[in-house]
Amino acid sequence: MGRGRDPGVELGEYRARAGALTLSYLSSALDRDTLRAILAQAATDAQLVDFEQLVVPDEKQRIDDVFADRFLVEPVDPAADPHDPATLMQPTPAGRELPFVGATLSSWLQRCPAGPIELGERAGKGLWPLLSGWTSTVAHAVAAGAQTAAEVEAEVAVLDREATETRISILEEGGMLRPLGEPGGGEERRFEPTEWMRLSIAPLAAAARMELRHPLDDTAPIAAADVEAALRLTLPLLRMRQNLTGSCALEVELDEGVLGSPVEMTARIEEGLVVACERGPDPEADASVAGPAAAWLDAVIERDRSGLRTVGDRRLPRALLRGLHETLFGGF
Repeated sequence: MGRGRDPGVELGEYRARAGALTLSYLSSALDRDTLRAILAQAATDAQLVDFEQLVVPDEKQRIDDVFADRFLVEPVDPAADPHDPATLMQPTPAGRELPFVGATLSSWLQRCPAGPIELGERAGKGLWPLLSGWTSTVAHAVAAGAQTAAEVEAEVAVLDREATETRISILEEGGMLRPLGEPGGGEERRFEPTEWMRLSIAPLAAAARMELRHPLDDTAPIAAADVEAALRLTLPLLRMRQNLTGSCALEVELDEGVLGSPVEMTARIEEGLVVACERGPDPEADASVAGPAAAWLDAVIERDRSGLRTVGDRRLPRALLRGLHETLFGGF
C-alpha cells in the first residue's frame, strides 16, 4: 500500500501483532511496511525507523494511493484495467469491512479521558500508547492486575528495564495505566489498567477479526497471549444480573500451528460480577463455552453465538457473551 514509504526499513519476517497494523493504517498516511517497522521497533526496541527521514504524502497522493490499493479497492469488472481512470472501482471484501473497524476505533477515541479524539492522522497521539503497549505486550502483562515495572519486564522478557519503563510511561501519560500508591514510597509502584484501556479491546477485536478474515503476510494470527489479555481486561467490566453466580470454563481455539492453542480459562462470577479470570479450565465449572477465535469474535461483536458450543448452566456463557457485546459494541 504505497503511502509514505521509508526505504531504509528492514523487517525480515516480522509480522505485526493481531489488530495493531490495521488500527495504525486507519490513523496514518504512512505505508504498511513503515507502520510495521514502527510496531516492530515498539515490540523489540530495535532501531528500524529513522523518523526524521519519513516522508508523509500530500492529500492528493493519499487519495490516489487508496484507489491504487488492491487490498481495499478493485475494478467492478475483473477484466478491466485498474490503472485506467475510466474504470469503475468498488470496495473489496476487506474494504467493505474497514469502515466498521474505523467506526469502532472512532467510538473508543471519543471516550478518551482527556477529551474526545477525532479519527484521522491526529488520532495517533491517542492511539499510539495503546499500540505501543499492545505490540510490546506490556498491556498483556498488566491485564491480570497491578504490576511493578520489574514484574512487567520479567513477563515481557524482551525489553530491558529502561524500555519497559518507557512504555509504562507512555501508557500512563496516555490515560491507559494508573499508578497505585504515592511516589517516593519505600516499595516500587504498581500500575493497573484504566477503564479506557480495558475498552480498547473493542477496536483491537474488530481489527483482528478483519485481519483474520482477510489475511496478509504482514500481520500475525491471533496469539494465545492476545486472547488471555483480552479476557482479563474486559471481563471485570461486565455488570450482569445480581442473582447470577457460578463458574464458566472458556476455551478459544486458535489457528493451526499457533502456540498455546486452545486458550483455556475459567471465569468466576459472584452476584453478577466477574471476580476472577483464571488460567486453565475448572473441570467442576458450572458451565463451559468453546469454539474457534472467529466464532468468539462474531459472538462478541455481532451477538452471533452459532459458532460456539455451550455445556452446563447456559445462563453463565450467555450472560458473559451478552455482557461483552453490550460493553464493547453496544453502540453498533
